[in-house]
Amino acid sequence: MKRRSRPRGFRVLAGLEAAAYASILSRGLMGTSIIGLFGGEDIRAPMATYSGPLQYINADGAVTLTELASSPDLALMAIMDNARQNLLPMAMASIATGVSFRIAKSVLRRPLSSVQRNLINPILGKGLVRVTS
Repeated sequence: MKRRSRPRGFRVLAGLEAAAYASILSRGLMGTSIIGLFGGEDIRAPMATYSGPLQYINADGAVTLTELASSPDLALMAIMDNARQNLLPMAMASIATGVSFRIAKSVLRRPLSSVQRNLINPILGKGLVRVTS
């Protein structure tokens, strides 16, 4: 007979780790935080008198979802520039984040297990939220 597993619930540490990776990608590629992605206008179209190749003015390198939807060509140019400049720092930050979370999980295993067992399980139940992995 096939054994059915129940859903494991939301994992707090896994969620924090995913948010850290999303922040690294957002800062590296879009030039802004995850929250900054949803607002603001940073890319400006070229001046009307300019007759050269398509260029953009984006002093701070930030790209938002609004800009990505309204002028995808300029936004993608900015994202490619950001990716070219930030590839190595993003890779190093991702490696450091992975190692840090792995070490933190092993060092904090007993305290996190105690919090899960003595606080979260009695209050929220066993399947809803998990602090430990």
